[in-house]
Amino acid sequence: MTKAIKGWKVLTHDYRPPIQGDDPVWDGTLGQTTPKVAVDMSAAECGAGWNFTTRPETALRIGGLWPDGRPSRLIRVETAGHVVVRDDKCRTEQIVWGREAGPGKVHSAVTALFGPFEAEHRPRIVESTMLWREALARPRHDEAQIEAGLRAALTVRGLDWELVRYESARAAWAARAAWDAWAAWAARDAWDALTVEYAALCGWIAHDPDLLTSGIRDAYRNGLAVAVPAGLGWAMETGHA
Repeated sequence: MTKAIKGWKVLTHDYRPPIQGDDPVWDGTLGQTTPKVAVDMSAAECGAGWNFTTRPETALRIGGLWPDGRPSRLIRVETAGHVVVRDDKCRTEQIVWGREAGPGKVHSAVTALFGPFEAEHRPRIVESTMLWREALARPRHDEAQIEAGLRAALTVRGLDWELVRYESARAAWAARAAWDAWAAWAARDAWDALTVEYAALCGWIAHDPDLLTSGIRDAYRNGLAVAVPAGLGWAMETGHA
Protein backbone atom coordinates (compact mmCIF):
# COMPACT_ATOMS: atom_id res chain seq x y z
CA MET A 1 0.00 0.00 0.00
CA THR A 2 1.31 3.48 -0.87
CA LYS A 3 -1.67 5.67 0.01
CA ALA A 4 -0.86 7.88 2.99
CA ILE A 5 -2.68 7.03 6.21
CA LYS A 6 -2.71 8.68 9.61
CA GLY A 7 -1.94 7.08 12.92
CA TRP A 8 -0.25 7.49 16.30
CA LYS A 9 3.22 6.97 17.69
CA VAL A 10 4.66 7.25 21.20
CA LEU A 11 8.09 8.68 21.99
CA THR A 12 9.80 9.40 25.30
CA HIS A 13 9.74 12.91 26.73
CA ASP A 14 12.97 13.68 24.85
CA TYR A 15 11.79 12.15 21.54
CA ARG A 16 13.52 8.77 21.78
CA PRO A 17 11.99 5.39 20.85
CA PRO A 18 10.37 4.15 24.08
CA ILE A 19 11.40 0.52 23.70
CA GLN A 20 14.75 0.56 21.92
CA GLY A 21 15.97 3.83 23.42
CA ASP A 22 18.93 5.15 21.37
CA ASP A 23 19.11 8.68 19.99
CA PRO A 24 16.15 11.04 19.54
CA VAL A 25 14.30 10.47 16.26
CA TRP A 26 12.59 13.88 16.11
CA ASP A 27 13.20 17.43 17.30
CA GLY A 28 9.56 18.45 17.65
CA THR A 29 9.32 20.30 14.33
CA LEU A 30 5.88 19.85 12.74
CA GLY A 31 5.90 18.31 9.27
CA GLN A 32 9.40 16.92 9.60
CA THR A 33 9.90 13.60 7.77
CA THR A 34 11.99 10.71 9.03
CA PRO A 35 14.74 9.09 6.93
CA LYS A 36 13.51 6.39 4.56
CA VAL A 37 13.95 2.80 5.76
CA ALA A 38 13.21 -0.63 4.33
CA VAL A 39 9.82 -2.07 5.26
CA ASP A 40 9.09 -5.70 6.07
CA MET A 41 6.28 -6.49 3.63
CA SER A 42 5.50 -9.91 5.14
CA ALA A 43 2.37 -10.91 7.03
CA ALA A 44 4.19 -10.59 10.37
CA GLU A 45 2.41 -8.39 12.91
CA CYS A 46 5.65 -6.58 13.73
CA GLY A 47 8.62 -6.03 11.45
CA ALA A 48 11.19 -3.61 10.11
CA GLY A 49 10.07 -0.09 9.27
CA TRP A 50 8.77 2.96 11.07
CA ASN A 51 6.16 1.39 13.35
CA PHE A 52 2.96 3.15 14.45
CA THR A 53 -0.63 2.29 15.32
CA THR A 54 -4.04 3.34 14.08
CA ARG A 55 -5.45 3.83 17.59
CA PRO A 56 -3.90 6.09 20.24
CA GLU A 57 -4.61 3.68 23.09
CA THR A 58 -2.65 0.96 21.30
CA ALA A 59 0.28 3.33 20.88
CA LEU A 60 0.22 4.03 24.63
CA ARG A 61 -0.07 0.33 25.45
CA ILE A 62 3.00 -0.49 23.35
CA GLY A 63 5.08 2.61 24.03
CA GLY A 64 4.09 3.14 27.64
CA LEU A 65 2.65 5.98 29.69
CA TRP A 66 5.98 6.86 31.32
CA PRO A 67 8.65 4.48 29.93
CA ASP A 68 11.62 6.49 31.22
CA GLY A 69 10.04 7.85 34.39
CA ARG A 70 8.57 10.88 32.58
CA PRO A 71 5.27 11.13 30.69
CA SER A 72 5.56 9.83 27.14
CA ARG A 73 4.56 11.86 24.10
CA LEU A 74 1.57 10.70 22.04
CA ILE A 75 2.06 12.08 18.53
CA ARG A 76 -0.11 12.16 15.43
CA VAL A 77 1.76 10.88 12.36
CA GLU A 78 1.17 10.39 8.65
CA THR A 79 2.88 7.90 6.38
CA ALA A 80 5.04 8.45 3.32
CA GLY A 81 5.91 5.61 0.95
CA HIS A 82 4.94 1.97 1.32
CA VAL A 83 2.71 1.05 4.25
CA VAL A 84 1.99 -2.35 5.78
CA VAL A 85 -1.18 -2.59 7.91
CA ARG A 86 -1.64 -5.51 10.28
CA ASP A 87 -4.83 -4.83 12.23
CA ASP A 88 -4.03 -1.63 14.15
CA LYS A 89 -0.25 -2.15 14.08
CA CYS A 90 1.41 -0.66 11.03
CA ARG A 91 4.81 0.12 9.55
CA THR A 92 5.97 2.41 6.79
CA GLU A 93 9.02 3.69 4.92
CA GLN A 94 8.78 7.18 6.35
CA ILE A 95 6.78 9.07 8.94
CA VAL A 96 5.70 12.69 8.77
CA TRP A 97 5.45 14.06 12.29
CA GLY A 98 2.27 15.87 13.28
CA ARG A 99 1.02 17.47 16.46
CA GLU A 100 1.42 16.02 19.92
CA ALA A 101 -1.84 15.02 21.55
CA GLY A 102 -3.15 17.39 24.18
CA PRO A 103 -4.38 16.37 27.66
CA GLY A 104 -7.94 15.76 26.43
CA LYS A 105 -6.85 13.33 23.73
CA VAL A 106 -4.47 11.54 26.08
CA HIS A 107 -7.27 11.29 28.65
CA SER A 108 -9.61 9.65 26.12
CA ALA A 109 -6.83 7.30 25.00
CA VAL A 110 -6.11 6.26 28.59
CA THR A 111 -9.82 5.69 29.14
CA ALA A 112 -9.88 3.37 26.12
CA LEU A 113 -6.67 1.69 27.27
CA PHE A 114 -8.30 0.83 30.60
CA GLY A 115 -11.47 -0.45 28.95
CA PRO A 116 -11.14 -3.93 30.51
CA PHE A 117 -11.14 -2.43 34.03
CA GLU A 118 -14.32 -2.57 36.09
CA ALA A 119 -16.53 0.30 34.99
CA GLU A 120 -17.20 1.35 38.58
CA HIS A 121 -13.53 2.09 39.24
CA ARG A 122 -12.29 3.02 35.77
CA PRO A 123 -12.87 6.81 36.04
CA ARG A 124 -10.83 7.04 39.24
CA ILE A 125 -7.95 5.00 37.81
CA VAL A 126 -7.94 7.10 34.65
CA GLU A 127 -7.80 10.30 36.71
CA SER A 128 -5.03 8.86 38.90
CA THR A 129 -3.08 7.92 35.79
CA MET A 130 -3.38 11.45 34.43
CA LEU A 131 -2.27 12.86 37.79
CA TRP A 132 0.77 10.59 37.72
CA ARG A 133 1.63 11.78 34.21
CA GLU A 134 1.39 15.36 35.45
CA ALA A 135 3.52 14.63 38.51
CA LEU A 136 6.22 12.76 36.59
CA ALA A 137 6.66 15.81 34.35
CA ARG A 138 8.07 17.52 37.49
CA PRO A 139 6.29 20.85 36.84
CA ARG A 140 7.64 22.40 40.04
CA HIS A 141 11.01 22.55 41.80
CA ASP A 142 10.41 22.88 45.54
CA GLU A 143 12.74 21.11 47.97
CA ALA A 144 10.55 21.77 51.01
CA GLN A 145 7.50 20.26 49.29
CA ILE A 146 9.52 17.21 48.24
CA GLU A 147 10.50 16.56 51.85
CA ALA A 148 6.93 17.12 53.00
CA GLY A 149 5.67 14.64 50.44
CA LEU A 150 8.26 12.03 51.37
CA ARG A 151 7.48 12.39 55.08
CA ALA A 152 3.78 12.00 54.34
CA ALA A 153 4.52 8.87 52.30
CA LEU A 154 6.54 7.37 55.17
CA THR A 155 3.80 8.16 57.68
CA VAL A 156 1.08 6.53 55.58
CA ARG A 157 3.24 3.43 55.15
CA GLY A 158 4.07 3.26 58.85
CA LEU A 159 7.81 3.69 58.30
CA ASP A 160 10.07 5.56 60.71
CA TRP A 161 12.93 6.18 58.30
CA GLU A 162 15.36 9.06 58.22
CA LEU A 163 15.37 11.17 55.07
CA VAL A 164 18.80 11.31 53.46
CA ARG A 165 19.32 14.02 50.82
CA TYR A 166 21.83 13.30 48.02
CA GLU A 167 23.14 15.82 45.55
CA SER A 168 22.22 13.69 42.53
CA ALA A 169 20.22 10.64 41.59
CA ARG A 170 23.47 8.85 40.72
CA ALA A 171 24.82 9.53 44.21
CA ALA A 172 21.62 8.19 45.76
CA TRP A 173 21.92 4.97 43.80
CA ALA A 174 25.65 4.67 44.53
CA ALA A 175 24.84 4.81 48.24
CA ARG A 176 22.65 1.77 47.69
CA ALA A 177 25.40 0.10 45.63
CA ALA A 178 23.00 -0.47 42.75
CA TRP A 179 23.22 1.58 39.55
CA ASP A 180 20.74 0.04 37.13
CA ALA A 181 18.54 2.45 35.21
CA TRP A 182 17.51 4.72 38.09
CA ALA A 183 15.14 6.67 35.82
CA ALA A 184 12.83 3.66 35.68
CA TRP A 185 12.34 3.88 39.46
CA ALA A 186 9.76 6.65 39.07
CA ALA A 187 7.90 4.55 36.50
CA ARG A 188 7.78 1.64 38.97
CA ASP A 189 6.54 3.92 41.75
CA ALA A 190 3.67 5.07 39.55
CA TRP A 191 2.66 1.60 38.41
CA ASP A 192 2.95 0.14 41.93
CA ALA A 193 0.72 2.91 43.27
CA LEU A 194 -1.90 2.40 40.56
CA THR A 195 -1.84 -1.37 41.05
CA VAL A 196 -2.45 -1.07 44.79
CA GLU A 197 -5.13 1.57 44.20
CA TYR A 198 -7.10 -0.59 41.79
CA ALA A 199 -6.68 -3.79 43.81
CA ALA A 200 -7.89 -2.03 46.95
CA LEU A 201 -10.88 -0.49 45.17
CA CYS A 202 -11.85 -3.94 43.90
CA GLY A 203 -11.52 -5.39 47.41
CA TRP A 204 -8.70 -7.75 46.44
CA ILE A 205 -6.42 -6.39 49.19
CA ALA A 206 -7.19 -4.78 52.55
CA HIS A 207 -5.28 -1.52 52.09
CA ASP A 208 -6.11 2.14 51.64
CA PRO A 209 -6.23 2.71 47.86
CA ASP A 210 -3.89 5.68 48.31
CA LEU A 211 -1.30 3.73 50.30
CA LEU A 212 1.45 4.06 47.69
CA THR A 213 0.19 7.36 46.26
CA SER A 214 -0.03 9.67 49.27
CA GLY A 215 2.95 11.97 49.52
CA ILE A 216 5.16 10.36 46.91
CA ARG A 217 3.19 11.67 43.92
CA ASP A 218 3.35 15.18 45.36
CA ALA A 219 7.10 14.75 45.83
CA TYR A 220 7.54 13.91 42.15
CA ARG A 221 5.32 16.84 41.17
CA ASN A 222 7.67 19.13 43.08
CA GLY A 223 10.84 17.88 41.43
CA LEU A 224 11.83 14.58 43.03
CA ALA A 225 14.25 12.74 40.75
CA VAL A 226 14.44 9.44 42.62
CA ALA A 227 13.73 7.99 46.07
CA VAL A 228 15.58 4.84 47.10
CA PRO A 229 15.43 2.87 50.38
CA ALA A 230 18.77 3.90 51.90
CA GLY A 231 17.13 5.29 54.99
CA LEU A 232 14.95 7.02 52.48
CA GLY A 233 17.62 8.43 50.21
CA TRP A 234 16.38 10.96 47.70
CA ALA A 235 17.66 13.37 45.11
CA MET A 236 16.17 16.39 43.40
CA GLU A 237 15.90 17.09 39.70
CA THR A 238 18.85 19.16 38.50
CA GLY A 239 17.07 20.66 35.52
CA HIS A 240 14.00 20.47 33.34
CA ALA A 241 13.86 18.53 30.06
